[in-house]
Amino acid sequence: MARHAEREQAEKREKAEKACRRAEELFVAGHVRSAHREAIRAKQLCPSLPGVANAVAAYEVHAAAGGGWRAILGIRHGGGAATQDAIKKEYRRLSLLVHPDKARSCPAAEGAFKLLRQACEEGLSKAASGRDTSPTPRRAAATPVPRAAATPPPTPVMQPMYYNMPREPMLIYCPSCKNEYKAKIGRLEQQAGMKCARCPEWLSPPWQKKPPARKEPTAAPGRQVFQCPAKCPECEAEYKSKVSVGRWCLKCKECNKSSMVDVQGPDKATVTIRKRA
Repeated sequence: MARHAEREQAEKREKAEKACRRAEELFVAGHVRSAHREAIRAKQLCPSLPGVANAVAAYEVHAAAGGGWRAILGIRHGGGAATQDAIKKEYRRLSLLVHPDKARSCPAAEGAFKLLRQACEEGLSKAASGRDTSPTPRRAAATPVPRAAATPPPTPVMQPMYYNMPREPMLIYCPSCKNEYKAKIGRLEQQAGMKCARCPEWLSPPWQKKPPARKEPTAAPGRQVFQCPAKCPECEAEYKSKVSVGRWCLKCKECNKSSMVDVQGPDKATVTIRKRA
């Protein structure tokens, strides 16, 4: 009985993988609606297949591009104006699915992410100005092109108010993975936030700054200061830094590798290699 179930699951997974490959071929040939249908079929066959949920979301964004920004974001409630919170919520949900870093195996991910950015910018612009009075559109499917096409279909171009505004580079600090990196920040990022470039955390303004490095402690009543008893896990060199009881991020002066050191006393410390995403 168990072998039969395993064989059945293996067959479903194989069919799902074939459906995903077929969806990629259809998308490249310009049949976005058919690619979306094949991706949905693959997800129904094997929901746990890596990347299948990302592919479904990416093809769905492309298929909805003809229906405007509301169709792309999937905002269908009522026929009145959409709130900025609703727009940001849907943008965040979809961007985590179609981000190129999350859906590297899907050829539609990069174009879908660009469409999503443009839709969010236009939606936020209209919601802020109070000019969003159009009825909720239905999701529209892209028009198929002949099968002989060798290149992907052109991405529908939208013209949001802030699309051409420059994005300024600035340093961003993620409190989740403790990394600081340079990112381009525009009006959309200032309003809706963005995904961390090093981990899955979603960052929102106001942007945090990297906390200053912890300096060597000073002696005080009840606190003993001593040389770190641990050795670098990379080169086995002794740390020269002065520490007290607690956790310290120390950089070896011999190999320049940083490690987290949990100091329990002058003769006892535990070292953990600090991993960067």
